[in-house]
Amino acid sequence: MLATFLDDLYDLNRDINRIFDVYPGRSYYRWPEINIYNNDNEYIVVAKAPGLKKEDIYLTLKDNSLKISGERKKEEKVKTNIHLEERFIGKFERSFMLNEKVDADKVDAEMKNGLLIVKLPKSPDTKPKAITIK
Repeated sequence: MLATFLDDLYDLNRDINRIFDVYPGRSYYRWPEINIYNNDNEYIVVAKAPGLKKEDIYLTLKDNSLKISGERKKEEKVKTNIHLEERFIGKFERSFMLNEKVDADKVDAEMKNGLLIVKLPKSPDTKPKAITIK
């Protein structure tokens, strides 16, 4: 039931963001693109972050919320006119609520081939425990 409520809350937040989107049709507020995977032991967050260095990205975990923030800086000016510029430039921030408690001391993050990969092990408290009937 809690997962359903959180899913509904996430959907509501997404819809509200669409209503107040200052640049309709642009997906800057959803940059970087992210996939979140979930198994019995951990969450795995994969973010597309081409051209970013690990020093450009900040990760914070508070309660069950992961925040990814940083800044993609504009490349040095070349003495030419820009014909087309579609790559996102500027500060970004994305937050994700996780359904289960994470063991913050064992979180692992790495940059690999333009991808940020964050592994968030679930806390042992969240795993089911067998109860012996007396």
